[in-house]
Amino acid sequence: MKAVLERKSEEALNNNSSIWRNKQFLLLIWGTSVSNLTFSIFTMALPIMIYELTRSAFAMGTMRAIEFLPNLLLAVFIGVLVDRFNRKKVLLSSVGLQMVMILTIIVLLLTSQLQLWHLYVLGFILYTSAYMFGNAYHSVLPLIVDKEQLTSANSVISFLYTFVGLIGPALAGMVLLVLNNIYGLTITAFGLLVLLLFISLLKLPFIKKEEDQKKTSMIEEMKEGWYSLIENKELWNLTIMVLLSNITSAATLSVFIFFALDVMNVIETKLGIILASTAIGGLVAATVAKKMTRWFTRGQLFIWSLAIQSLGYFLLFFSLDWYWLVAGMFCNGLSGGLMNIHYFTLRQETTPNHLLGRVAGTSSMLMKLAVPFAFFGVGALAEFIPVHFIFLGSAIGTALIIVYLIRTPVVYMR
Repeated sequence: MKAVLERKSEEALNNNSSIWRNKQFLLLIWGTSVSNLTFSIFTMALPIMIYELTRSAFAMGTMRAIEFLPNLLLAVFIGVLVDRFNRKKVLLSSVGLQMVMILTIIVLLLTSQLQLWHLYVLGFILYTSAYMFGNAYHSVLPLIVDKEQLTSANSVISFLYTFVGLIGPALAGMVLLVLNNIYGLTITAFGLLVLLLFISLLKLPFIKKEEDQKKTSMIEEMKEGWYSLIENKELWNLTIMVLLSNITSAATLSVFIFFALDVMNVIETKLGIILASTAIGGLVAATVAKKMTRWFTRGQLFIWSLAIQSLGYFLLFFSLDWYWLVAGMFCNGLSGGLMNIHYFTLRQETTPNHLLGRVAGTSSMLMKLAVPFAFFGVGALAEFIPVHFIFLGSAIGTALIIVYLIRTPVVYMR
């Protein structure tokens, strides 16, 4: 293991300390960016196909819930698989499985055999394999990027992901307007093929398994990942922070569009600007995340990020016009981007790589665990109280998270 890490550090130094000279990193991010851009076509086509089959809002909502299931039900199991097997093979297998699912839907469309249950089953498999790719993706990063460059690498990944998320829906809308779903999904499959080719060129250092590849049960490996997470006090406290922050964010997002349209009487064009401001905040976060480490410790960065998030919720609560909503959502995008970049970096820096898949799976499951319940609970609560008081609750809740974080070792983290 030591020889592998020394070789990796030497390779990083040969890259003249520039992340853009790291060929393995470039293969990973450009392949993923192309795939994410074309996958946005599938993301838009999927609810359209369900609507055409059922004309049912419930059926569309069920598909949305299915997207969450792999993260909630299988994250820890997937983390074990990522740690057990060769990471490159996991990446290739997950991308290949996604391609098979997309091609199967295309065949069903061509033969006019597509039914709702097909989309549910194929969609679940597709989103499960996509989550597996994401877990392996973040576990591979410390193998190809030097520790000192991880913040820069995660900033680049966040910037590209947010940028694609900003332009992807517009591109998808144009493609589906001009072409039908079959051609649109064919473009998605082509993007996955590009990613498959890029991953096949990826060169990862060999890591010998601990204790001569001693075989243990899957339950024992899951426990090992869990213990590794809770024994890392800083990462554990930050995981709780993100969980609580996700609850306040879900509470806000569950009623935000209703508030904008029904209470603030925002027209559709302005609503698009408001929603885009969240992505712009994320782009700014990706641009400044590394630079901010020159002026603040990592502990201070998390606290300031939460303060910006709380400010954003207060701006939504006190909104007098639509541009207040722009400012509030920009703050939320900025704070979310900063927290994600530095959380992922800390997890990659402080977790032994042979445990990273399991720790990532366990922490991801915990962070998303309460989100669906927050969506349902706040949606019901909004029937009885003025909607903007949900934003006030989110602001106060985020301020309390800051109080919690100040009382943990995170505040002293360098």
